[in-house]
Amino acid sequence: MNYLPINIKLKNKQVLVLGGGSVAQRKINNMLVVGAKITCLALNFENQIKQLADNKKIQIMRCDLTDLNILDQFHIDLIISATDQEVINQSVYNYAQRKNIWVNTVDQQDLCDFITPAIVDRSPIVVAISSEGSAPVLARIIKQKIEYLLPLNIGYLATIAKKLRNKIKTAIPDFNNRRRFWDRFFQWSHQSQSILKDKFKTTNKQQIKTIINSVNQTQGKVHLVGAGPGNPDLLTIKAIKVLQTADVVLHDHLISSEIMNMIRKDAELIDVGKQAGNHKTKQHNINQLLIQHARDGQQVCRLKGGDSFVFGRGGEEVLALAENKIAFEIVPGITAAVGCAAYAGIPLTHRDHAQSLAFMTAHCSDSEDTIDWKFYAKNNQTLAVYMGLIKAEHLVNKLIENGKSPTEHVAIIENGTRESQRTLTGSLHQIPDMIIANQVQSPALIVIGSVTQYAKELDWFVPHQSQQEPKAYLKTA
Repeated sequence: MNYLPINIKLKNKQVLVLGGGSVAQRKINNMLVVGAKITCLALNFENQIKQLADNKKIQIMRCDLTDLNILDQFHIDLIISATDQEVINQSVYNYAQRKNIWVNTVDQQDLCDFITPAIVDRSPIVVAISSEGSAPVLARIIKQKIEYLLPLNIGYLATIAKKLRNKIKTAIPDFNNRRRFWDRFFQWSHQSQSILKDKFKTTNKQQIKTIINSVNQTQGKVHLVGAGPGNPDLLTIKAIKVLQTADVVLHDHLISSEIMNMIRKDAELIDVGKQAGNHKTKQHNINQLLIQHARDGQQVCRLKGGDSFVFGRGGEEVLALAENKIAFEIVPGITAAVGCAAYAGIPLTHRDHAQSLAFMTAHCSDSEDTIDWKFYAKNNQTLAVYMGLIKAEHLVNKLIENGKSPTEHVAIIENGTRESQRTLTGSLHQIPDMIIANQVQSPALIVIGSVTQYAKELDWFVPHQSQQEPKAYLKTA
């Protein structure tokens, strides 16, 4: 982002518009809406600009803009340069820089201190859309779509809120609780796609009182949110709502930056992620953080990759919350096996290849002796292995020892569903070498089963990479 969006109060400010054509006229109309005092300088003026001057809405002055000494006679807060003459525009920009005056030069981004966005006006609700000057037509198209989506009377909700602000500030001293009140109030008010003004002439006092009482309670709530495999388009609507309303977010290490950017900007972020061999935050400490923040009255989001209840230790966290009588809610996410396999073109089940599906993780709290390797080595079954990179060799040996064919089809999906996704296909015995040779990094999912051969013909997202099978497989001890 190269430009910070800000709203400037221009009422009674002196704005100088240079140029008298249609572009200047559009700029003048926008400035008049916000109450600016406008003086327009040019040799010739459009009829509409003349009419504005005749109606005493603006002042105009005929002058030659090649001599900018004339500008010194004005008190200027802002300059709009709309002359379509490059030499004059450059001179005006240089003048503005010397005088420390903000200037906007139409269609010349390099001569601008600020740019004017496309605007959707539902006053007092105003939506600004900017392409930072790179694609104004695209900004206009986005504006049209927002114009269609936003009800014409949505500004009336803001008018009601303005009348209630002082009352709510007194009734709800805590800032975060006040924000939650407004979240709930607008959800209650805006129940339909169209806002009928008459519907809100009298606010429901009992409803407002109920919301005030609920947000003033001292204890917060924890949402366990599954972030899916990493592609933000795969988040649920509920997950997005939680991310945008949470006071504090305890997140895993491998959550994609695109999803992290969707979190409310002023939320507290706590990285509690675990990596193989580097558990910088113990699970007990994570549980205690969730409990403490909720007891402090905060809305807490526990953000996990995939789904919280599929190898995400979400069950342990919820049990700790329940034991401490902390309110919680589960927001499921697309687990890695489902999301990554789909983006790799691998059907996890297929009546000709796999009648069952098994998930396993290479990391578990119990002894490896308890793993039923014969179950996982069954034929006509797809096996999805989470967190299997480090123990890949052990995994392969155990499956082969328990009857799995060394040449069984496999796929390794790195960064599944993301733009950087890689899908490597080969045979079971090749997995350790595939990982080393291709420098596979977490997050990565290993899929074992004949369904993985479909990655070759169904690689709709990114092309897969095939590991060539040697002419003869020699089993080693």
